[in-house]
Formats: sequence, structure tokens, C-alpha cells
Amino acid sequence: MFNVTLVQPNFQTGPKHLNSYYLPYSVGSLWSYLLQEQKIKDNYQVDNWIFRREELQSVVDRCKNTDIVFISLYIWNKNYCLMLGKVLKEAYPNIKIILGGPELPHRNTNFFNEYSYIDSIVKGEGELAVLEILTAYLDKRPLEQVYEFERIQDLNLPSPYTSGLFDDLLKQHPDIEWVPTLETDRGCPYSCTFCDWGSATASKMYKLYDERILADLKWVADNKLPYLALTSSNFGIFKDRDIMIADMIVATNKQTGFPSGISVSYAKNSNDTVLEIVKKFIEVNIQTGLTLSLQTTTDEVLDNIKRKNMKINSIEDIIQSAKDKNVPALTELILGMPGETTETWLNTIEDILIHQIETLDVYFLQLLINSPMYITQIQEYSLQTFEGYDFFYGVQNESFEYDKEHKISESIEVIKSTNTISENDMEDIAVFTAFILGLHMFGISNIISTYLYETQNKSYIEFYTQLYDHLKQNDIVLNGWLDQLKIGLQDWKKTGYMETTIDGVFIEGWKFFHSLMPIIQNNNLVEHYIDVVGDFSKQFTTQDVIDDYTKIANLQIKQFESYIHDSVQVTVKSNLFPANLIISDRYGDYLDKKEEHLDMLFFGRRRGWHLNKISLDK
Repeated sequence: MFNVTLVQPNFQTGPKHLNSYYLPYSVGSLWSYLLQEQKIKDNYQVDNWIFRREELQSVVDRCKNTDIVFISLYIWNKNYCLMLGKVLKEAYPNIKIILGGPELPHRNTNFFNEYSYIDSIVKGEGELAVLEILTAYLDKRPLEQVYEFERIQDLNLPSPYTSGLFDDLLKQHPDIEWVPTLETDRGCPYSCTFCDWGSATASKMYKLYDERILADLKWVADNKLPYLALTSSNFGIFKDRDIMIADMIVATNKQTGFPSGISVSYAKNSNDTVLEIVKKFIEVNIQTGLTLSLQTTTDEVLDNIKRKNMKINSIEDIIQSAKDKNVPALTELILGMPGETTETWLNTIEDILIHQIETLDVYFLQLLINSPMYITQIQEYSLQTFEGYDFFYGVQNESFEYDKEHKISESIEVIKSTNTISENDMEDIAVFTAFILGLHMFGISNIISTYLYETQNKSYIEFYTQLYDHLKQNDIVLNGWLDQLKIGLQDWKKTGYMETTIDGVFIEGWKFFHSLMPIIQNNNLVEHYIDVVGDFSKQFTTQDVIDDYTKIANLQIKQFESYIHDSVQVTVKSNLFPANLIISDRYGDYLDKKEEHLDMLFFGRRRGWHLNKISLDK
């Protein structure tokens, strides 16, 4: 009997992310497929699951009887896994090291010169390739360096959940709140240049069988796993079929209470089907709104990144449909896209605020090694990068801490300038964007800025530019934040690490754009900034409007140790502030530890966790 070690170190996630890990679905899915073959069952067994970052020597010790190691490379584990492969080969020269996964560079012709300890790599889907590798090993045939097969179209595949592969993991680690992933389909029909999903799957999607999906949901419920992540790149694209799956999830929740939360990547054109699905999830409180993957509202930039499925006119229709169905809209933007300028970026921010999207996430553009952008657009748009460590998947969690012996950290190429945005301009608009998010999306200034826009045609960007300049002249806390944030950004670009503490709040690179929110909370400055914004706005409107704004703003933000459920009456007799600006609390129970509270401002920001629902008396 030959021994196999399966390696997929995942990151922590979910509402209780400090003790929560994704199950190693990718390698588990491969193994459940292999167990269909009797010759594999008779000759191979799994002796190790590596599902999180462990001390390398500990893994080496556990692998003393291992014959073959299969490693799945992701952006959050690549460097760790490559180092693990090296030390395993040094310890056991006869061991076979096999790599696969989305971070495996498909076009690197010097790969085996650089990583001579790797025996074989698998490009694309792994089921057929891994079967061939294990068969060749049994037959004592030499392994090939590269394995690549056509995609599997008939996805009648066994499940790692219902086959029992993960049962022992759950029993061995009862302290972990495991996060399962639900695979409903494979592939992506689009070819966005910044993404490697569509290019990796030849822009085709194939569906898994409904019976398996239902069985997987039952397994999730039976094991009382609260948080579920769907792997589909465009959930809702199959319309009636995806609505049926959503109904399965809702029915399972109603019957068992699980899952109690869900993450989904919806179809990029977010049609009526998606809105119907989101509405279903909202009704059982497993999701709070529709996430629009906009990235930008500039048509020229959308054309540059080959995102022809998204146009501003269609976006407007989607947002209006969401409002009509009382579905909160959330979105993401990416700073540094090819062709983006300071002007177009600010116009995009204006578009977001005009359409009253409740929550906004912003990220710096990252270069993924297998993306079309990496291959064709670096020179065309003069994309300049720096190596940022622990970008997005930060070091604060146990799973990301550096290995004590080898000091391993993960990195990503982050855009710092293009041929249309200089490095200095990139810094300036990034900081200004963080300022807008910190006040508007946090709920401090959104009400009054919206009122001024609707009644006096004062643009959001004009309002925030003037407020920004005003605070830079008068506000000590804001100036301290600005200075430290700029220093942190410079350190990040010079060293790769952004690890700075601002007013008691630890900031990493991926938290850059949301750093002002927890700083305001940590220093009990919510009321202070509401007063500052109100005083600043007196030059544009009347005192009774300012009074109404102050009332509502003080009630809508859930502050640490202060959770107010009161309603408020306005004195200005008009539909002063649209009620759908204020979204309901996602989590219900209030966190009793300050560290958890501040942390949730980062990890729960997509769900508008910090806002209460307030009824307005018109």
C-alpha cells in the first residue's frame, strides 16, 4: 500500500474567522474521484491532510512514510507550499512532489529549472491527470513533467463530503468551525484580462448534477456547519436551475438552521434571476444584499479589460431593479485598471454614490500570473508593480503567521502606477478614496451629502473634496491618520510589508481602504465627526436640516457598547432622506469584546454590519 499526502493549506474565514478554516475541497474532490477506481483503492491510502500552515518540520516528520505528495497552489499558500515541497524532497529524495492549482504558472518555460525538486505539474482540472500519475506510478513508468487533459464535460462526479473523506477531519478538530464549499458548476464564460478564471476554463461552463448538490447540502446541515461558500463564478447565469439550487439552500436552512450564512459570486450582469435569488437569501437572513462586481463604471476601461458584459446603462437598470425589490446593493472597485485616470476614477466613485450603493469595497489591482493581463497588457499600459506580502490574506490570523524557521510569507504583485496614473497620483486618489469610505460608507456623512446632492445639485466629489480640505486644516486625528497611512503605503512599496498601527488599530495592506472606520470607533469619535460634518455643512443648508442629519447619523451607527434601536422623527416636512440608505443589522447579537468589534468592521464590511435600520417618519 502506497501512502499519499494531500496538501491544500487554506485561510481562515467566516463570521468567526479567528477559528474557522475552509475544508480542503480541491484535493478532497480529486481523491473522491480516484476512489472510484478499484486499483487506486487497493493500492493507495491518504496518510496526511495538510489543510493549514503548519511548522515545516512537523509536516516533514508526519510524511516519513509518504510516497507521493499532491499540492494545490493558491494565492494564499503558494510560497509556503513551494517551500514545503523543497524541504520534503531534501528529507526524502525518493518522494514524488506533484503540483497543481490556479497559481501554478502555466507559461513559465523555466519552471523545472527553478523548482528542480518538483516531479510533475498538472495544468487545469486534475481528476484525469492525477489518475494517470497514480497509474503510472503503480506500473513503475517514469512520470511526465507536465500533465494536461481536456476538461471534463460530464460532471457526474463523486463528492468528498458524502463519500466520508472529511469525517475524520471534523472529528479530530472539533474546535474548528469548518467552512465547506459547494460546487455547482465549473468554468467562466468571460475573459476579463485581470482574472485567470475564464482563460483557464476556455470560457465554458459545465454543471454538476442536481442530486449531488442536494446531498452535499444535507451533509452541511447534518454536520451543523454554519457558513457555506459557493464556488460558481457566475451563480444565477443558469437561471431556472440556479433558482432551484437557491431554493434547496433556503429549504435546508428553514428545516435545519444551516447554513446560516453564505458567500456567492453572482452572474456579472446580475439579471433578474440574480435579484430573485438574493431576495430568497435575504428572507432567511443568510445574506444581506446583492454584490455587484463593477470594478469600474468607465466604458473605455471596461473595454480595455475585455469586460463587455458590464456597461453603465445596464448597471443603472440593475441598481434600480434592486431598489424596487428592496435588495441592498454592494459593490467592488479595482484601482489601477488599464486606462483609468484620476478623473475617471472619481467619476466612478460619483456614480457609486449617486446610485446609493450601501457598501463599497476597493482594492488595488493585482497581477495574477495566469491572467491575460499578465501576458499581454503589462507593456501596453506600462503597468508598474511592487511585491506586497500578505496582501488581502493578512498575517493577523494564525494561518498566515510566518513559519518560525523559514520566514515564509505570501506575496502578490500590486499595481503602483500605469501610463495613465502616476505613482503619486495613485497614492493621492487611494487616500482620498479611503477618506470617502471612512465617512460615507460608515454612515457619518452619507445622509447630508445625499441631501445636498438631491436638493442643491452639489456633487458628491465636490462635497468630499471640500470636506477633505477642511479637515486637513483643522482636524488632528484625521491628519494623524493621513500621515501614518501615507507612511504605511511607502513602507509597503519599499519592503513589501504594510504593518502599521494607527491610533490603536493595526493596519495591513488589504485593510488600507477601510482603515478610517475602526480608528473612528476605537477612539470613540463617531459623535465628533458627525458634529464636524454638520458644522461644515451649515454653509450649504439650514439649521433644521443639520439637526435632522445629526439625529439620524447618531442613531444609524452601531458603536461599541452602544446599540440603539430607537426610531427618529425628522422636522423638515419632505422625503428628506430615503429610507433605503439605512440597512438592517446583519448579525443581531452585539459583540462584547472590543477586538472582535473592531475586527468585524473589516471582515463584516460587505454586509454593512455597522449600520442599524431606522424607520423614518416622513
